[in-house]
Amino acid sequence: MQPSGVHERRSHMRPLRRALAPAVALVAALLTLTTSSAAPERADGGGTAARKLLGGPGDLLVGAVLGFDRGRLDGREFRSPDPTEETAHLGNWVEFHRDGTVSGTYGCTPFRLTADVRATDLTLTETGPKAESDGCPQAIANFEQQVGALFTGHLTLSERKHTPDDGSARLVDLTNDRGDYLTLSEIRPAQGFFDTQWDFYFAQYDDGGQYEGPKDAKVSWIFHEDGTMTGKLPCNDFTARAHFTGDEVTFSTPTLTTHRKCSEDRSAEDESWLHAPPPSTYGVFDHGSLLTFRPENPSGPEPGRRLEDNFKRAGSR
Repeated sequence: MQPSGVHERRSHMRPLRRALAPAVALVAALLTLTTSSAAPERADGGGTAARKLLGGPGDLLVGAVLGFDRGRLDGREFRSPDPTEETAHLGNWVEFHRDGTVSGTYGCTPFRLTADVRATDLTLTETGPKAESDGCPQAIANFEQQVGALFTGHLTLSERKHTPDDGSARLVDLTNDRGDYLTLSEIRPAQGFFDTQWDFYFAQYDDGGQYEGPKDAKVSWIFHEDGTMTGKLPCNDFTARAHFTGDEVTFSTPTLTTHRKCSEDRSAEDESWLHAPPPSTYGVFDHGSLLTFRPENPSGPEPGRRLEDNFKRAGSR
């Protein structure tokens, strides 16, 4: 059995919401996901060409997706508000695209900026009028104002050292000229996510049960920046399309690329990974070695709902 505390280190992922759909298998939990209506979208999947590294904490930003975690404004510290039933769907995130643009959502309000990212500093510039959102819960609205006041202009960069309360995601501090700062927590790393083999690790259920995958077989996925996805099931290989928007991912229906003759059990295992899914969020943890998918509406009876699906980077312990 895998360590039950593994999910406790992912506090920045959105909380689970009540299930509405029937139980599905793991890949089923990932293939027809919807993106947040409040979040701006990009049609492209990014470039595959190797890029020159900056040689500092700026390398933690370009190509990465991060969450707004905490900060200090005018000498007063603040944190991202704890989610409630009302705000569970209002996750915040920011993506630093490789073309120099930045997009994301503060929670209720989407934004788009340009960023000149260097090794140890960056400059953020507005690209148009600020968006407005009506009916935002007060706690989120307050947080948005604090983040918006800091996430602008010239900022110096530094990687924050972890404390026991920080969990396992990497943290980056953005500090303005007045000494106020904003801390971002890594959701998807700038390097090492795409073109990397992720091996299925285990699924976690709300009754404490776990599923550790098929016996004597490996399930693995590889995501590519051009939006394609390849992988191996217990018997056959497959391909699909993967679209990442902030902390959510959507997949097309997978297509088998091999048609090997397998045992009835192996064929059944393959089939169990090829069903339609609920929307999910995702995050990378444990220094880039653990990839977690969490459905917004966990499926199955209570107790017995499938809460998380976890993958380990190939070769990691």
